[in-house]
Amino acid sequence: MSKDLIELEIMRRAAPHLNTLEADGFQIFAPKDFTQIQDLVRQTGRGQQTPMMSIARNDFTLGNAFWLFLMVDGKCVGGCAAHMIDLRDESFEHYLRRTSKEQYNCEEDPIDQVARPVAQEINGRVVYIGELELHPRYRGKIGALSAFIRVMQALIAVKWPDFDWMFAFIPFDHVKLTGKYGFTWQMPYAVRWKKPAPEGRLDSHWIIGLPRAHFDQLWSCDA
Repeated sequence: MSKDLIELEIMRRAAPHLNTLEADGFQIFAPKDFTQIQDLVRQTGRGQQTPMMSIARNDFTLGNAFWLFLMVDGKCVGGCAAHMIDLRDESFEHYLRRTSKEQYNCEEDPIDQVARPVAQEINGRVVYIGELELHPRYRGKIGALSAFIRVMQALIAVKWPDFDWMFAFIPFDHVKLTGKYGFTWQMPYAVRWKKPAPEGRLDSHWIIGLPRAHFDQLWSCDA
C-alpha cells in the first residue's frame, strides 16, 4: 500500500473521532505559527508550559513538533502537543537523564532510577505527547477527550509515518483512562527522582505508550 493510501486510511478511521468532537461543539485548530502557542496554551487554563514543550526553552520546528487545540466559537478550550524525538543510537534512558538535567537547571542528573522496561523497550523514533489540558468549564467530557487524543495520534502517524513509539507521562489517577486515550502499554513508577523532585514531576507518574505495531493493530480494528 502506498504512503498516500496509508495516510488516507488513517484519516478515514479518524473521521468518527472528528465527528464526535464536532457533535460536542468542538473544532480542531493546528497552528503553523509557533508564536501563537503560548497564548493558546494559556487560554486552555494551563498556567505555564512544561519544560519539555516550552516554546521559550526549545527550538521547535514544523518538522519536529506540532500543537493541536480544541476551539469553541473561536475560543481555545483545550490543547495537546507532540514532539518527534529521533533517538537513533541514544538510549531512551540516557535521553531522559540528559534532557531532564538541562530542562530543570540541575547541576547533576535529577533522575534516581528509570524503570527497566521503560529503558529497554522504548527506543528509535519516539513521539512525546504532552501538555494535554482541557479548560475547567469543559472537563468531564471523557468521550470528547478520548476522541481528541485519537485524532492527535492519527495526525502523528500521518506526519511521522516511520515513528516507533508514542508515549506520555500520566498521573496515577488518570491511568484508568489509558485505553480510552488509545494507548496499549503502561508502566507504573516509570521514573524515580532524586529528592527534591523537579517541579511537576512525581515518582507516582506512569508512562503510557503506543508502540508502532500496537498502533497498526489497534487502528486496523478501529472502524
